[in-house]
Formats: sequence, structure tokens, C-alpha cells
Amino acid sequence: MATRSTEFVADVVHERLREAILSAQFRPNHRLVEEELADWLKVSRTPVREALLRLRQEGLVEQRRGWIVRDHAPEEMLEIIEARAGIEAHAAYLAAGRLKQDDFARLDELIELMEDPGASRVRLNELNNEFHDLVAQAAGNALVSQFFRRTKVNYWNFHQPVVFTPADDEIVNRQHRDLVAALRAQDGETAAKIAREHVENTARIIMSALGR
Repeated sequence: MATRSTEFVADVVHERLREAILSAQFRPNHRLVEEELADWLKVSRTPVREALLRLRQEGLVEQRRGWIVRDHAPEEMLEIIEARAGIEAHAAYLAAGRLKQDDFARLDELIELMEDPGASRVRLNELNNEFHDLVAQAAGNALVSQFFRRTKVNYWNFHQPVVFTPADDEIVNRQHRDLVAALRAQDGETAAKIAREHVENTARIIMSALGR
């Protein structure tokens, strides 16, 4: 049986590798060598192997003559996004009434940062992830948080370029502000509706870039 410290190391390694994949530090079809990852993270191979097994269960990596970052087909991406719409909507519904003043202050700050015309696309992606992570965490439901993580889609991961036009950015920014307004009013039904529409709008942009 693994000790508590061993489990903690495996959790940390899993989180580091997962974030590296979702942030596109490791792109689709990137080969993941256990020894190299262990050296990079300054751990033994055991927690690396355990983390890779978890990531395989999450659909982020696969074994094909070794470990590689999985390259999802457009059909798979559509399924993930469809699930994401329901999960984000329910997370927003639950978060209404549970967010604290500090949470709203950070959400407002993130919106301002995302609306900065000088922000790079990588930076916008980081800010957007934090925005949605904060709302999901505020839902206060471990299973919702788990499903939220499983359906996290990062357009930066795709081989095909996903281009957000100024008009797309304007819609995204408006939806962020509308969502925060509904959450601040503790209107769960409206927050859920906006969250679903927000994911569906992003899905339209992504699937268009993927030729669907």
C-alpha cells in the first residue's frame, strides 16, 4: 500500500503533467518518456508511471510504443464539449449564492485583464482558465469539480489553428460579465443559461476551426 507521502507525490506529479498537457506545453502526439519526466520533476519513476496511468484514464495520454499525448479526433472533441456545456451550467447554478466577495473581486479583475487589447492569446487562455476554475470550485461539489476537470478543453492544444476574431472576443467578454452579474444576483437559473451558451459559443468557434 502506498504511503501518504507517496500518494502526495503522485498527486503533485499528476497535476503537473496534466497542466503541461492542457497548457499545450506538451502538444498532441508529444512522446512522454518516464525517465525524462522523472528527471524534469525531480522524482522517481514510480509516481510518474502512476500519474500517466491516471492521465490515460482521463483520456489525455495513450500508450503507443510508449506514452504519448493523445490527439483527439474532432468527433471526440465535440462529445467533450457537449458534456462540458452541461457541467459548466450546473457548476454555475450551484456557485450562485456560494461565491464570496473575494471571489467576485478576482472575477472582476480577471474580466478586466481579459479585455486588455494587449493581452496575448496564451495569456488570455490562462486568465480564462482561472475564471472558469474559480466558478467551478465555488460550486462546492467534488463530483462536479471532477467532471469539470475531465472535460477541460484547451483550444491551444489543437494542430489546426483556432482563431478568435475581435467579434468572438467581444461575445466572450460580454458573456463573462453577464455570468458574473447573474452569480452576484444569486440567480442560478440565469447563470446556468449563460454558462451553457458560453460553452456552446466556444464550441462553435472550435468546431469551425476543425472543419465541422
